[in-house]
Amino acid sequence: MTVTIQDISPSYARYCLLQKPNGTYIIRRLADNDSIIASINYNAESEGDASNHLCVVLSIRVDETVYDVHIKSYRLPCSEQNTQEDVEQFLENYRKRLYKPNSNQFPPLRKEFVPPPDDGTWYLNNKQLADIDYSRLPKSGQNNAGITRAILRCDRQNDIKVFIKRFQKNQIHFKQELTLLKDLCYTPIIACYGQYSDDSYYHLVFEDAGDSLESRCPLKYESMTKRMKFVTSVGFQLANAMIYLEKKNIVHRDLTASNVLITSRGYVRVADFGHAIKKEEGRNTLERQTEVDEESRFLHRFLAPECLGCSKGKTSTSNPASTWAKFTSKSDVWSFGIVIIQMFLDDPSKPYPEIAITDDVAKYVKIERKTHLRPADCPNDLYLFLQGCWSYETKDRLSFTEVRERMYVLDKIPF
Repeated sequence: MTVTIQDISPSYARYCLLQKPNGTYIIRRLADNDSIIASINYNAESEGDASNHLCVVLSIRVDETVYDVHIKSYRLPCSEQNTQEDVEQFLENYRKRLYKPNSNQFPPLRKEFVPPPDDGTWYLNNKQLADIDYSRLPKSGQNNAGITRAILRCDRQNDIKVFIKRFQKNQIHFKQELTLLKDLCYTPIIACYGQYSDDSYYHLVFEDAGDSLESRCPLKYESMTKRMKFVTSVGFQLANAMIYLEKKNIVHRDLTASNVLITSRGYVRVADFGHAIKKEEGRNTLERQTEVDEESRFLHRFLAPECLGCSKGKTSTSNPASTWAKFTSKSDVWSFGIVIIQMFLDDPSKPYPEIAITDDVAKYVKIERKTHLRPADCPNDLYLFLQGCWSYETKDRLSFTEVRERMYVLDKIPF
């Protein structure tokens, strides 16, 4: 049988397949996103990087009640000279394996889908969305006009639980966030399914990835061992997500436990990219200067010292550097450390509980160079690691790759 190898992004393939019947599949060429994920997951002890091998990707719409995901993707090795023939031969062999014992691990292939060119709109029909009620959930974030859970009803497919965020039509954040999210496709990053609009609002539709990590804080476990297993699992997944964003030249700038979602199976999703920035063309740094007057958009209790300007009473025109905040991936590392601490706080929404006035956090962190105190239930080994996330100078701060390694080590320590 003849197949069509598509030149499309992984996220667009996901968008195209989501509402299709199970067994619908797309074959696409490898994209930069695939290589980035391979580099994150790559075991340095192996002899070669599989991302260098010539492959195409088979993406299949599957039954999420069986496979726990909507789309499964497989790399198909092929030769440069006979790519088409190799893929067709693989699919033939794949179908034969479906009839062998224990073949339930292989999703069935029913029909190839050849998507139209990606015009960037990612439109969803709002008539297919049901059970929308913006009064159920409190408004979250400064850049949106409400959030809700809902149901996406599909033809010849199971209903899909989704999460919707709406924006006033005069806001620029909708287009910024949609543009950024369309380029992201990695399991621990919230999946954007598309968008629609009505007379009053723009709407972004996401996967429903569970409740916020903050809603689970402080952690209640019978033993410190179980608690730390949860902490290190969240930390490891979160580090993977942030390594991915760093490789995509993105700084999140709003990493908090309220913006980290966690499924019933313990899988993490980084969400809310309303404050995120992407590297600008022609610049060799991810630094972005932000005026102090704009700092009210950010949560001071989660910011690194370089992201905090002096208070207005202390700002001096003779020292312009004091009137700017600088965000990089290392400032996300600082926020990561605060997210870990939130899991041990009685009031996770208020890091530095001893500081009553939020405006005083800047003085504590930036001027006095102090870090968050150790909560009573936080193990010494974990708190020592967090000090590396909170080094005052960014050059001395841990990288997310180092953070992931430390999470792996901490997971092996008996608490």
